[in-house]
Amino acid sequence: MQYKKITISGKICTGKTTLLESLQKELNWPIFMTGQLFRDYVKKNRLNLEQVEEQNEILTKKIDNQVRDLLNNSGNLIVDGWMSGISAGKTEAVLKILLVCSDEIRYKRFAKREKINFESAKKMVEERQAHWFTKMKAIHKINPIEYTNGKNYDLIIDTSYMTSQTVLKKVMDSLK
Repeated sequence: MQYKKITISGKICTGKTTLLESLQKELNWPIFMTGQLFRDYVKKNRLNLEQVEEQNEILTKKIDNQVRDLLNNSGNLIVDGWMSGISAGKTEAVLKILLVCSDEIRYKRFAKREKINFESAKKMVEERQAHWFTKMKAIHKINPIEYTNGKNYDLIIDTSYMTSQTVLKKVMDSLK
């Protein structure tokens, strides 16, 4: 296998966590979930996930540096996070995956996951993304378009109308 590490990037509700869990079961590799670290931090500090303050610069840089370090160390690893592919940069033996999905389907997935109506889901997803992109631009000085720019990834999968098994198969085929 030419890859020792996998990064999974994409907007909210594109299937990052589902793919991460499927790959972990299939490959039995360790995982690192950047989003879960933020959610744990928010919960521990009683912050609101929808607000930009939850991603302070110190915590953001700490996690981003941790991802970069993990990707440069030996051993297998699967990383799930919006910036994981960008963090990998030109690191060798890393398969950088970008998951994309139509906005309408992402809103529906979010509404189902959070048990809210479609309009509320749409508003929450767009607000969270806008906050995140603004914060990342301020912290890393990266244009938000780069997070979904195909040139930064080895494999781009549109999950809009695919089953999770089909997405997994595409990734596994790329690992061969």
